[in-house]
Amino acid sequence: MWCGGLRGPLTSLLLRANAGGSMAHNGHIEHKHSDWPRRRVLQAGLAGAALVPLLPLLSTAWADDEVGWKHMFTEQGVAVWNRLEPGREVPVFKGIGMVDASLFEVLAVLDDVSRHTDWMANCTQAKILKQVGEFDRIMYNRTHAPWPVSDRDAVLNCTVDGSMSRREVLSPFASIASSLQPPIDGIVRMPRLRGFYKLTATDDKHTRVTYQIDVDPGGHLPDFVVESTSRKLPLDTVTSLRRQVAKTRGRYEAFLAKYDPSHGGTIPLQFQK
Repeated sequence: MWCGGLRGPLTSLLLRANAGGSMAHNGHIEHKHSDWPRRRVLQAGLAGAALVPLLPLLSTAWADDEVGWKHMFTEQGVAVWNRLEPGREVPVFKGIGMVDASLFEVLAVLDDVSRHTDWMANCTQAKILKQVGEFDRIMYNRTHAPWPVSDRDAVLNCTVDGSMSRREVLSPFASIASSLQPPIDGIVRMPRLRGFYKLTATDDKHTRVTYQIDVDPGGHLPDFVVESTSRKLPLDTVTSLRRQVAKTRGRYEAFLAKYDPSHGGTIPLQFQK
């Protein structure tokens, strides 16, 4: 359920680089500079072996872990936080904000993979490769990056779990190695992409959305560029989700009639706890 944009400061920083080597990907060039604070550079050709298969995926316990988070800023009603994991150069980021809609209205937008490109930042392709369960699936996402940076893609294992007693739904995702979508020449397969959406109903018409992202986009991108770009993703994702929920209100009546008790639906079995 993720697409993220490699945009903003990334392109200008890369274009200003005037020393060091470069790696070309199908006409795209990603520079590395000897002064950039990197301890390692991940090659796109190693992406298949480097993908992180998280099975089982992120647990609710991991999602609820509040230790070590640092508040960075609050903008447009979205609080953005980060946390540096041991042995990592780039922090994990999360954003928390309110959406004026019911939990099932927000879930309906997340569930509609065909429209992910409408609102997820720089997402140019999103498709289901394999439907595993009612909400669980293996997906392919491609993210556009402005020249000279190569596009990124990932195969994701996406699941959904919930607890109506806690009035929340957790939708974790993680990159996996999969033959369902082989690597594409000129596109960098991201070595690590994991995170989650957590939807918490504060009342029948409002939902608190938590979006968390832990990403290594691969290729020759310096850590400080990845960090400066990733820190915007939680803000962009939550605000774009807000707009999409408002824009598509009334479009998902069939979904609500099937799952939302307030619309005559039946709560999914995996949420009945």
